[in-house]
Amino acid sequence: MKQRILLRILFLAAGLAFLATAASAEVDCKDAQSIKGLVKNPAAMTQDEYEAVLDTLSCCDIDQTKLAFAGKCATNEALGLLKKEKAKIPSINPLVPKLIKNSAPQVRARAYEELSGLFGSSSQDVALAKEAIASETDPYALKMLIWKGVHNLGNRVPEVGTFLLKMAQHEHPQVRWAAAVALGNTWSDKVPGATDAIITLIGDPDEKVRKMACKEAGKLGDEKIIAPITDVLNDDAKANMHSECMQGLTTLWLDFPFHKRYSEAAYKAAMDYYKKTPRTDKIPAWSSIKLAGEYAKPVGNKDAFADWKNQASYYKPDELIAIMTDIVKDPQANWMGRNAALTVIGKAGGKEALDKLAPEVEALNDPKAKFIKDGYQKALKEVEKGK
Repeated sequence: MKQRILLRILFLAAGLAFLATAASAEVDCKDAQSIKGLVKNPAAMTQDEYEAVLDTLSCCDIDQTKLAFAGKCATNEALGLLKKEKAKIPSINPLVPKLIKNSAPQVRARAYEELSGLFGSSSQDVALAKEAIASETDPYALKMLIWKGVHNLGNRVPEVGTFLLKMAQHEHPQVRWAAAVALGNTWSDKVPGATDAIITLIGDPDEKVRKMACKEAGKLGDEKIIAPITDVLNDDAKANMHSECMQGLTTLWLDFPFHKRYSEAAYKAAMDYYKKTPRTDKIPAWSSIKLAGEYAKPVGNKDAFADWKNQASYYKPDELIAIMTDIVKDPQANWMGRNAALTVIGKAGGKEALDKLAPEVEALNDPKAKFIKDGYQKALKEVEKGK
């Protein structure tokens, strides 16, 4: 008798499990409402329900060129709807060890995002990261693993450092782009070979990879990157990279907003770029002139800036003002760059420097003179307001 009751219970449980599986299989993955329906009571959403929702990420198409979702992802839309209903979405952390073993790269990629941790990676995160870098092969999942998951583990975990160097040579440019992000930061400045890898990426066939590598190179604190960056800045055909490369140089000699780096060679290379003539609409890149405003006057930690300035004897505000003045007066330079130069002068020399420049601005008569004169008035107002 007991055996019959037990068998009935087992058959009933199996039937319920089948129905649950069937219901899940019938969910229209392209329909956010259907996915949202997997959660019976949003106010008491369970981790099993959360896992079921995340499983539907497998239905979101991946653009294999961009390695990103192709259009809207119904899963993310469903989560948005749940949040609007103030659903109590449980922690994803207990699910991560299981999700990174999911057969769908979209699901694994979502789990990889949790490996970096808001307050640093835990020992479990590190163990899972090691497991992931040893087994992952899908390009989309690799990009997310690098970009969102292990980007801050290069120095801490030797296996990750080696993995990042390998990914810098991956066949897919988006994976190499992610490697440039991860290698070009202070979390990888002790990874043997990181500087050489970044230098190689500065010459990558893909433009986005080149730009990212140039932009982040200075964070490694290695003056070895100055020469390849200078080569780019001296190549007019690579003007579309100049702004990013100037950011790399600026980080090396200024390290805004931390102000812990002191490269005189990087400073001189940056100033040489601003002084380069003949100027054109693209050279110097107007956004690189705008960047100069960051170091003309401290925006972040003023004490750190003051300490840095005492040690960075190479930094001369008067030199910067003279260079920017030359740009302001040059009719061949980009007019937005000329206006950015006015802002730099105001920040570096205050109202006194702008007042001194007033007669020369007033005398301008080139086709863009009106814009420069308007920019001068704007820079003057900003100084008077103490900006």
